[in-house]
Amino acid sequence: MDLTQAKDSCNEITYNSLFRSIAPLLRNFLYAKYRDLEKSNDMVQEAFLTLWKNCAKVLPTMAKAYVFKVAQNQMLKSLDKEKTKEKHIQFIHKSSHAETPEFQMEFNEFDRKVKQAIEDLPDGQREVFLMNRIEKMTYTEIAEALEVSVKAVEKRMHKALLKLRERINEKI
Repeated sequence: MDLTQAKDSCNEITYNSLFRSIAPLLRNFLYAKYRDLEKSNDMVQEAFLTLWKNCAKVLPTMAKAYVFKVAQNQMLKSLDKEKTKEKHIQFIHKSSHAETPEFQMEFNEFDRKVKQAIEDLPDGQREVFLMNRIEKMTYTEIAEALEVSVKAVEKRMHKALLKLRERINEKI
């Protein structure tokens, strides 16, 4: 099937059929990770909205892999935000009495720059970085999840760390 066939399959009937067959599987997958049905349902909706927006580029035979990948990326971003927020709250709580307002401003600015540097990484590098540093997954686990070699994971992580160091050092 080529791109012309993918464009032709961009219709409501095909989309609804894909949604009915894939959405329950995706919802169960996300629920197993989050244990939050509302968040899982939201992510399913977001993943299928992204599929609909990009349906001309996605072959129907690849739709399942596509929505799972989109949902996985959403999940990683969400978990990263939650963990970062939790760390900040803990840090601020511990140091709020001892630190000056100037320190807090500098810390907040540095944190913003780090987050922006992570966000600016190419998708593959950002994904590997977040899975390793936030999810605490090993390179082998990441390789299995992304269906790539361990060497590819190592290379992406190396490039991500180099880019982050470069971007953060530029901004300091």
